[in-house]
Amino acid sequence: MSGLTRMGLGAFLLTQIACVGSSPPARFYLLEPLAALDRAPAVSATAKPTLALIPVKIPQYLQRAQLVTASGKNTYLLDEWHRWAESLDDNITRVVLRDLSLLMPADVVLNNSQYARQAKLALAISILEFHIDPEGRARMTAQWQASRGDQTLISRQSSFQVSAENADAASKVQALNQCLFRLNREMAEALTPLGAN
Repeated sequence: MSGLTRMGLGAFLLTQIACVGSSPPARFYLLEPLAALDRAPAVSATAKPTLALIPVKIPQYLQRAQLVTASGKNTYLLDEWHRWAESLDDNITRVVLRDLSLLMPADVVLNNSQYARQAKLALAISILEFHIDPEGRARMTAQWQASRGDQTLISRQSSFQVSAENADAASKVQALNQCLFRLNREMAEALTPLGAN
């Protein structure tokens, strides 16, 4: 290998290293429960019934770290520099659990916990869409069902849209968070009259 070739190869490698080193660091996000967003109404401290929450299901296109944005009809972009800090289904499940515990006069527990045996009411949620659309709006559609034993008491599909205040990723995550809070509030209002016993 000639000296000129070695110098050219060395310059190429240095350029590649410089490109790698100049990439911006990825930023990580979590959806936050109501306690971090707003003040919940006071709930009586008397003995409360138990509601069993089945872990939330999300579609395959959301089972990834990157934030998802629709760029057009049937096309989506994955943001490599803005990612969820944990699996999105776990994050959503935890937020639903915390929000419903604040919004309802009930102890909300995961259906696989030891306390779930006391629950007479179960809640199952499937997220159908949860992303930013081409106009910068957060979009969420979810199917949810409340049941007592083998009897379905409520079965609904709910959809929400919230415009992000800015085009940055943090604003988009906040808008998605607001969609989730609206779903949680709708479910709490529908489930509270049923009681969880």
